[in-house]
Amino acid sequence: MLAVDPILLEIDRLITTSRLQEIAFIVNTDITERISQMDSVLSQLKPGAYLLGTGPSTVGIIPLTVDEVALGRMATTLEEPADAIIDYAAADTLYFVPREVSRSHAKIMRRTIGPDTRYVIADIRSTCGTFVNGVRVDPDGRGVVLSHGDVLSLGPSQMSTYMFYTVSAI
Repeated sequence: MLAVDPILLEIDRLITTSRLQEIAFIVNTDITERISQMDSVLSQLKPGAYLLGTGPSTVGIIPLTVDEVALGRMATTLEEPADAIIDYAAADTLYFVPREVSRSHAKIMRRTIGPDTRYVIADIRSTCGTFVNGVRVDPDGRGVVLSHGDVLSLGPSQMSTYMFYTVSAI
């Protein structure tokens, strides 16, 4: 067996332990407490559209307040920086290399036609694809119109996921 730098073993241990601790925290927290915490936060959102990050590399709330939001990830040290600007980056580099999220992966576009506002997700020729409710978005198509509760995945594994969430004006 080849000698392995002890620092690499320690990095691997830290990555593994942190992920297991996160799972343990979720499993050991009562579902009613988790739901209550989510409800408390979501009930404070202003009217509008949001992406709710639900995967380990996408957690957070992204307000969709501009006409176009680009999703992707930062370049690794092994890659050239992308020409495109990414508004929100998934942390899809578990062992410092990308898994499924491309640097320029997908974009959400706000389209207003008369009194109606629609949000469309388009794949930006990503390597592993963009999915809405498990169905791949055609990279040559016009995108998919999003509805409240749609699950978006950057890649097929459902690791980098978002939920499209809307809050109506009262």
